[in-house]
Amino acid sequence: MRDGMKLCAVGAMAVLGLCLTACAAVVEKSVDYRTSSVSLAPGEALVVDFGTINPTVGDAWVITREPDPAVLGPGEERSRYLGDEGETGAPSEVAYRFPPVGQGTTVIQFEYQFRGQVPDDAEDQQRAEITVTVK
Repeated sequence: MRDGMKLCAVGAMAVLGLCLTACAAVVEKSVDYRTSSVSLAPGEALVVDFGTINPTVGDAWVITREPDPAVLGPGEERSRYLGDEGETGAPSEVAYRFPPVGQGTTVIQFEYQFRGQVPDDAEDQQRAEITVTVK
């Protein structure tokens, strides 16, 4: 009977451990798009923050060089609309998230575009390049 109770207790602990692992929050490291390099701990995702832009008028940051797929997964754009419900023309907070895949170093490049094109005016042209090292 005691062996059965021990086995039951071990099983309960294993289930609890799995639940805690599955419920653990994903660790993210957020950096500004003007950051030139960043190091990530194993399992840490990268979030590149572009601040506030206005996609409703044509502002966009696009990935022009994807990271090495052996180091980081593809970038997923995150956007949070800052306008009121039903309002059009308000800005959004924009970021890209890159999930970790493996160790190594890679480079990600971004470019600012207005209505799908690089602005003609050199003062409006913006690029970002971030070297990412996953340890």
